[in-house]
Amino acid sequence: MQLNITGHHIEITDPMRDFVTTKFAKLEQYFDRINQVYVVLSVEKVQKIAEATLHVNGGELHATSEHEDMYAAIDGLIDKLSRQLNKHKDKLKQH
Repeated sequence: MQLNITGHHIEITDPMRDFVTTKFAKLEQYFDRINQVYVVLSVEKVQKIAEATLHVNGGELHATSEHEDMYAAIDGLIDKLSRQLNKHKDKLKQH
C-alpha cells in the first residue's frame, strides 16, 4: 500500500504523519488489496478536515471527516473507510 499525505493550510508534522501511517496500516486487516491511498489534511477556520481516497482492486473509495481536532478527524475517517471496505469486500464475495 502506497500512502500519500498532503496538507492544505497545515504543516504535516512527523507525529501526525506517524499517526496517519499507523491508522491506515490497520485498514489492511479489513481488505488486503489496497493499492494506493491519498490523504488530504486541511484546515478551514476552526474545522479540521481529513479526506482520503483509496484505490482498491475493483473500485475506488472516498471518505471525508470533519472535527475540531485533527486526530479526531483522522479517527472518524478511519471508521468511515473501514465500514466502506467491509461493504466492498462483501460485494466482491457475492459475485
